[in-house]
Amino acid sequence: MEPMTQKERRALVCRLVKAMRDAGRWTGETHIQKCLYFLQNLMNVPAGYDFILYKHGPYGFDLQRELAVMGARFQLDVEPRYPYGPSVILGLRGELDLGLVSQYDAEVEFVAKELSTEVVRSLERLSMAFLIQLRNPGLKAQEVALKINEIKPHISVPDASEAVAEVDELRKKAATVLG
Repeated sequence: MEPMTQKERRALVCRLVKAMRDAGRWTGETHIQKCLYFLQNLMNVPAGYDFILYKHGPYGFDLQRELAVMGARFQLDVEPRYPYGPSVILGLRGELDLGLVSQYDAEVEFVAKELSTEVVRSLERLSMAFLIQLRNPGLKAQEVALKINEIKPHISVPDASEAVAEVDELRKKAATVLG
């Protein structure tokens, strides 16, 4: 699959934010980061962001910069959501290019529905479970949970095990969307 152009990538971000907002979901930067990680790596959308293991799981510094640029270009904006912090919304120019990525609507809707309701701690556990599974395809569920706890000691082994089970279920659901 051919990588997206910068314009398509930005349209994808806007499409994801719109889907999350339309579903009444939270759209903080962490939620966008984690949802795009799953959109790219679980749903095989060729966005081309580079994610590294960071404080709270996979994080894309290039995506962080892209979000800032999109704010400056009026594609995205923020609204305060006291007491939780800002939520990203579409800006004045945010809907202009949504049609550029309409072929990924099912994938975007799936990720928005399945993941954007999760709290940040849950997103960290889920994204860590998925990242460890991707990097270590032969590991059994309990080994993945132990590895998560080794890397992120604040995530208990039982919580990590639960996250692995949730990711396994998410992967099955995603397979039905992908056909």
